[in-house]
Amino acid sequence: MGPAVTTAAPDAACLAPLALTHPEKPVSTYRRYQHAATAGAVLLTAAAVGAVLHHQYVPACGFAFGVLVLAEAALREHRRHRRAQLECEWARRRALGERPAPLDPCCLLARASHGQAHDRQCTGEHSLGRFIAQVEAEHRDGGA
Repeated sequence: MGPAVTTAAPDAACLAPLALTHPEKPVSTYRRYQHAATAGAVLLTAAAVGAVLHHQYVPACGFAFGVLVLAEAALREHRRHRRAQLECEWARRRALGERPAPLDPCCLLARASHGQAHDRQCTGEHSLGRFIAQVEAEHRDGGA
């Protein structure tokens, strides 16, 4: 027999965005919001086409604006869902003892702050947890 393979369960931060609606297939809330925004965009597109066919151009412009807003929301939720999947896979590989490369960007706060700040789920060397551990170790060693 070969060596036993152990699998580590993903941490709680990895499972946070997942809502188990079906035991075998978890659906993230990001995916739900993406589907809802997409459905709303489709309905507003139909309403805009109907308004144009009835020569109601002002409401059609409002519907078209709503389509743009909902399409952007669907794309944003798709990006969040994909990032949650990547972070979950990175955390799983890390729990198995591998040393995966940091994601690009290392965390969403780093992207928003142009690398000046990092959040707890940072996959790079700037993780908040690692920084706090380093400060605590320096404090213990310094005896302050």
